[in-house]
Amino acid sequence: MTLAQLTGIVERRLRHAVVPRLPVDFDSRYERLIPAELVARTGPVQRNLTRLRRSLSDAKRDHSRNLASEAAAGEFTFIGRTISFGDEIDWDHEKLDEFPLLWRLKLQSFEHLEWLVLGDERSSSDDSIRSTFEPQVLSWASENPIGERQYLRRSWIPHSVSLRILNWGRYAAWCEEDGSDSVSESVYEAIYKNALFLENHVEYEIDGNHLIENAIALIMAGVLFDHHDTGWTEKGVDILEQAAETQFLADGGHFERSPMYHIMVLRRYITAHDLLTETGRPSETIRETAERALGFLAEVSEPGVGIPLLNDAVRGEQLEAGSCLAYGASCSLDRETVQLDHPGGSGYQMIPSAGGTMLIDVGDVGPAHLPAHSHNDHLSLLLWIDGTQVLADTGVYDYGGNERRQYSRSVRSHNTVQYADAEPIPIGGSYLMGRRTAVEVLERGTSGVEATYSRDTTVGPRYEHRREVVATGSGWEVVDSVRSEEPGDYTVRYHFHPSVDVCEADGPDHGFVIRGDGSKLARFGFTGGSEHRLVLTPYFERFGQEQYRPSIEVESDTGTDVRTRVDVLRGETTGT
Repeated sequence: MTLAQLTGIVERRLRHAVVPRLPVDFDSRYERLIPAELVARTGPVQRNLTRLRRSLSDAKRDHSRNLASEAAAGEFTFIGRTISFGDEIDWDHEKLDEFPLLWRLKLQSFEHLEWLVLGDERSSSDDSIRSTFEPQVLSWASENPIGERQYLRRSWIPHSVSLRILNWGRYAAWCEEDGSDSVSESVYEAIYKNALFLENHVEYEIDGNHLIENAIALIMAGVLFDHHDTGWTEKGVDILEQAAETQFLADGGHFERSPMYHIMVLRRYITAHDLLTETGRPSETIRETAERALGFLAEVSEPGVGIPLLNDAVRGEQLEAGSCLAYGASCSLDRETVQLDHPGGSGYQMIPSAGGTMLIDVGDVGPAHLPAHSHNDHLSLLLWIDGTQVLADTGVYDYGGNERRQYSRSVRSHNTVQYADAEPIPIGGSYLMGRRTAVEVLERGTSGVEATYSRDTTVGPRYEHRREVVATGSGWEVVDSVRSEEPGDYTVRYHFHPSVDVCEADGPDHGFVIRGDGSKLARFGFTGGSEHRLVLTPYFERFGQEQYRPSIEVESDTGTDVRTRVDVLRGETTGT
């Protein structure tokens, strides 16, 4: 960890332990800092909200409206789990301690207000929903004082404070969008108070996407209350400009190397650019970072398929890739053309062949000081043929400390090689990783790549895995080689998308045929290896949802290479 992380952790733990025990009313201290005559300007936020909303697909907006209606009826669903509160939210409902912390964070963030403002352009058409949601804001503000026991792990987690500011701010702007009555003055006071708290609790100790969420919340609060001399906009800009230097790689990708989190932080940079431009304070650094990040998103996404589920990533939690690209364009950003094979980039190399694309991950697993969303996916592969995903990553079930979380981060859940039962990098808890092992690219070109990594540690086995991927006239060839000081076995795994079928081919060559929508897509053939088997493995496309998909496992010993031949098949509907 960095020094800032270590000191920040110590400070946070001291606050958490000491503040609730002090004979000081910290909540009242913050209340007294709210101006007696609070002035809010919602115009820039209104216009930004309109651009964001109109970037969404009709299906996404319909889904948001449905979720908002369910929440108005007291039923809240996050990460695949539901609580029916009835007429009034119980902020300490007994199920909250049974669910992953992310569920509480989403509730405390008022994510349901985002559903409301993205689903409908006119607040006056939702008076019944407004009459339910606005009292919830006031209820939360009165029942969750700063400094209560567990406040930094429940109602005042800085990350949820950031999202709450964004969602409350957009809700206030949405209510005035069509000239209808504005929200209660108490709502603006609650936003101001949350921004005061966030200013003193920026998550330098966590870094990554949390820091970017803090920054955009400060910018939005600063824009809303720019009549007052808060300094929040300037502080938010400083954080985003510094993060532009430290958190984004040469190809425009975010350094946590999760396409889902890339969309999350890119959306914040787009919003910051738009709000700053609206208020006459543009930042070239923020604009350039957003345009480069848009270029990365365009390169790494498959049209009609969306983002690959690399590292911690699922669908349905962030903007769709197409909507994010449209949002950038609506905010007058021109995406930059980037090269994914840049040596200082994310390490995602695309290898096209025969109407398909194979992606190989030859980059680091993530930043050394921030492994929270990293997986053991060294030299892993993904594959699309004619717009259909064939080889898929696993996704994430949730962020709890459980077997599903451990599986999704483990080497066995990825399309790569596992030596014996070892992990290339030891995994600890839900978010930690041990001593890193880096990938070295040996050769790289438009038609292929060869790379290797070595597990060199005092605990557990030492070995080297080398993988070469080459485009052929009909598809791709993958050659895996594992070397170790001690003889042993290794397993090559290929996990398929649940939408395709896999069956053994006729003949003695250990081949498998892959079908999608009744037609053949590809044939996988293997040379080397002592055993080839078809199994079922978990797939977590969305939080809280599990399904099974076919996977191929090839066993071999360290003295034998495994050669995989992938041939694209088109138009055939019968036979093997």
